[in-house]
Amino acid sequence: MNLRILLFAGLAETCGSTCLEVELPAVCTVADLRNHLLLVQPKLKNATYRVAVNSIYAEDHQALFLGVEVALIPPVSGG
Repeated sequence: MNLRILLFAGLAETCGSTCLEVELPAVCTVADLRNHLLLVQPKLKNATYRVAVNSIYAEDHQALFLGVEVALIPPVSGG
């Protein structure tokens, strides 16, 4: 399955783009996505981020399906 991954803030700067297109097996999880991203974007190795699926933070065991919106969100601080 082809997924479009949205990148925000420093992650977009690190990867040089606000989105990535990745090809994953039809049956995969957030953990599978994280592992794949390390292969195609080694710059993310030391990055800290959460994965959101359809605007909700996802755990590593959550399944991914064709058509979901996936975003990588770095830690946010404010003040």
